[in-house]
Amino acid sequence: MIQDLVKGSDLAGKYNMDGPYLAAVDIGGTKITVSIANISGILVKVYRAVQLEGDNLAVPGQVDYLIEHACRQLGIGKDDIYALGVSTCGPFGIRDGELVLVAPNLCGGLAKEREIIPNDWTEIPLQRELSRIYKKIHIENDGISAVTAERMFGAGRGEDNVVYITWSTGIGSGAYVDGRPIKGKNGNAPHIGHIYLVDNGPGCGCGNFGDMEALSSGVAIARDYKTRVTAVDMTSRDVTAMDIMAGDMAAKDVAPVDVTAEGLTVGSITAEAVFNLFRKGDPKAESVITNAARYFARGLVSINAILDTRVFIIGGSVFMNNRHILLPMVKEEFCKSFPALSKDVEFRPCALDSYLGDLAALSLVMPDDWVRQWQEKRPWEYAPEPIVLDNNLKL
Repeated sequence: MIQDLVKGSDLAGKYNMDGPYLAAVDIGGTKITVSIANISGILVKVYRAVQLEGDNLAVPGQVDYLIEHACRQLGIGKDDIYALGVSTCGPFGIRDGELVLVAPNLCGGLAKEREIIPNDWTEIPLQRELSRIYKKIHIENDGISAVTAERMFGAGRGEDNVVYITWSTGIGSGAYVDGRPIKGKNGNAPHIGHIYLVDNGPGCGCGNFGDMEALSSGVAIARDYKTRVTAVDMTSRDVTAMDIMAGDMAAKDVAPVDVTAEGLTVGSITAEAVFNLFRKGDPKAESVITNAARYFARGLVSINAILDTRVFIIGGSVFMNNRHILLPMVKEEFCKSFPALSKDVEFRPCALDSYLGDLAALSLVMPDDWVRQWQEKRPWEYAPEPIVLDNNLKL
């Protein structure tokens, strides 16, 4: 396969048959994943739960450690990495001309009221630290990198005006307008999840009240169902453990269900549990999900009024696991908006889905003459299973 892909490539004469190598890093709130690829495809993939203790150099240190570990699996050194693409949760700030992470999911100093992150960081100097080690590096927020990958390899191919939205535990997005990504002063645009939709609404983790994420995310769906259900409701015959556990409980948003002798506790409800109750005909679940879809659609109406897009690509576990329920609701509400703007707008499910994390980071640094061959061969579908590293290993 390597020979077939390298043949005819401009890189064939410049590098040996195994190189160059690209490193792709996906930084989330719970884990960091590193993949290494060459023109033939993804060669190795490792991940580890993100460690949030120590000083604010811990995250870039973990990234470097994982890249080194992945390189060892291939018998190469870090110096053999031609370019490093990093797709990361945000938001970003700028310090001395370099990008820093100011992500409440990573920086405990920005989320003290939640007291769930064991550090006092207020920023992470990601670009400064990684650029000291790797000669070519490109960092983007995960919304921009996701829309770049979908436009290159997925549901957005050939589209110059496209918005990607992830509908999951939170809500994030990235967009291209007239063939160019929009980024903003710090690389955070368009943060669609934090568009205000209602006055005096529920709180969001960012500190806003009544924004799209606070009204539509997986966290919001679970929260809103809990507020509609009393302890008596949860232990009645109408809601059973089998009702909640029906369906795919392995989805990303789903936590183990807490089953007591009397039934389910309110605290055990997750977003996916609410969808399972919806499928059972539960009227409270129907109300919660309908409201979430309506607010989600109204957020899309708002961003479309600004960007005048042609295609919305929707991904994330909340949507992908329940798209046959949600997509008709979203489209119906969206199409009630100003026809001059909403007419001819298409909605497409994310095509890359479980491969998006790897391809999002790789798409940031992939050489042009690889792209066509990857489009034809789809080598990401043959990537090896990830190596999961023990958190007790010393960096």
